[in-house]
Amino acid sequence: MLFFINTCLGMFCFQMVSQAMNSTLRSDIILKLNKISFNMRKFYSAGLFLAIEQGWFEQPPQPDDHKLNS
Repeated sequence: MLFFINTCLGMFCFQMVSQAMNSTLRSDIILKLNKISFNMRKFYSAGLFLAIEQGWFEQPPQPDDHKLNS
């Protein structure tokens, strides 16, 4: 469920909110959307840090340690 929420926030919700902010001409709506975006960022980062702490977040491939034998 955490992966689904983070994926939803990371890909779809941020894009929809930013598109709505760019297309509206009303300043009151922009302020509300900005507040929503700020709260979404806090929630997304909390979920991301939780996944990292629990070891659920995959590490990118690390380079091998190649040492020359001389």
